[in-house]
Amino acid sequence: MNERATPIESSDPQQATLRSFLARHGLWPVEASERSPSDVATGTIERLHGGANNAVFRVDVPAGIFLLKQYFAQRDDDRDRFGAEVAFCRFAWDRGIRAGPKLLASCREQRLALFEFIAGRPVSPPEIDAVLIGQAVRFCRQLQDVQADPEAAALPAAAESCFSIQQHLACVERRIRRLQMIEPSSDLERDAMRFARGDLHRRWEETRDGTLRQCHAWGAAPEQELQIADRVLSPSDFGFHNALLDPEGNVRFLDFEYAGWDDPAKLVCDFFCQVDVPVSRSFLRGFAEAIAERLPNPPRIVQRIELLLPVYQVKWCCIVLNEFLPEARARRRFSAADVRPDRQPALQLQKAQTLLDEVNPIPLRSQAN
Repeated sequence: MNERATPIESSDPQQATLRSFLARHGLWPVEASERSPSDVATGTIERLHGGANNAVFRVDVPAGIFLLKQYFAQRDDDRDRFGAEVAFCRFAWDRGIRAGPKLLASCREQRLALFEFIAGRPVSPPEIDAVLIGQAVRFCRQLQDVQADPEAAALPAAAESCFSIQQHLACVERRIRRLQMIEPSSDLERDAMRFARGDLHRRWEETRDGTLRQCHAWGAAPEQELQIADRVLSPSDFGFHNALLDPEGNVRFLDFEYAGWDDPAKLVCDFFCQVDVPVSRSFLRGFAEAIAERLPNPPRIVQRIELLLPVYQVKWCCIVLNEFLPEARARRRFSAADVRPDRQPALQLQKAQTLLDEVNPIPLRSQAN
């Protein structure tokens, strides 16, 4: 999370909601509920910039520094971001897993969650080495170690969870169709629609058809779902883009609003396809093997990861183009990500075009044969 912050204006309608929540948990004096949030005796609440979906605030009060998160919700969006993150963080922390933040309090009605404030800085791509990769692997393995816990079964499926090859393909297909239905009102939006209907569509067809051919060559049924034992508890949207490096060199991972049960291939492919803090593909094989190692059939899982990597490269082209979709723009406004220079639609279209050029529709294992 980028720690660039701006104070909340006294006229901001979120003001009373946030202070009331803090007061209920003993962090904001009840008698000061109508005072300015910048009052030194009370504390300060500042909006942090960096997230793309939810509103995040730094709370400085006499009791300490905390992070307060307000979750986006929309009538036509069935994702329970609040519920997923609260359940995941509570489950992991209660089992001694400290790679994520400690959840301190929450309120479903107001979609608010209070966390410890993690002092750290963003990770830059050049410093991602075997040590940092090892910490990411350790976090995933710690989650694997507690998957048999009875309470783990109650955790939800991850956002856009997929358990068959066909489900993975259908997920990307839906994203492409949404982009193709853009109703352009500017030259830039027309360019995005043409890209979605042209180059992106053609590359997707090649990738989808190549994936299905490889499935048949391996004797794998695209519609067959992974057995329960082959699934993993995934942080989801996992990568160094959602992480801070603390002063001791420990990576602390953040943002688990999409977390839950998922295909290990999706976990690995997302880790290497996310674009904000890219990870060298030189780590891919070792990372894949480490995640697969504790599953019943490791070679088959590694094969599955290699098969789905091009599919997820195309999916991330679509994710980058979310700025052109009305529902994504609403999330950006809520989180204040719409003012971030790196989120501007023109730049996102350029990123998607570059990412598409890197997609090879032939799975990695096939290239080696």
